[in-house]
Amino acid sequence: MEPGGGRVLFGFVRFWSRRWTGADPDRGRDVMVLEAVTALTGRGDGPPSVNDVARELGLDQSGASRLVARAERLGLLLRRAPRGVGAATAVTVTAAGEDLLAHAHAWQDEVLRDLTAGWPDGDVRALVALMGRLVAAQAGLPRP
Repeated sequence: MEPGGGRVLFGFVRFWSRRWTGADPDRGRDVMVLEAVTALTGRGDGPPSVNDVARELGLDQSGASRLVARAERLGLLLRRAPRGVGAATAVTVTAAGEDLLAHAHAWQDEVLRDLTAGWPDGDVRALVALMGRLVAAQAGLPRP
């Protein structure tokens, strides 16, 4: 591995974790919880529970519950009552949540275009492919 590569990665993460939310830091948390619900739903195990969202985000249940409750109040998520004794409440993304995610993804694509303006197309494709591998590799790491 390239010496200092980890510092480069975490410097990039720190920079964007503090800036991508714009003027409203709560909006970034809304997108974060929507991304988690969407990712969990995409894995095919059915609608996730609040506990599933907590594990996905690396939060405790109460922190995830607050994020889900806020998103629900804003009409971004819907919680459905459990279907039986001991069953968990199911969380799904609403049309408004999908719209917010679409806007967030468009902004993310715009940022990547701005950051790589002037790069050869092959370099941009390689960067995206390597970032995809990095994201896939993190799924295999043990969760705290």
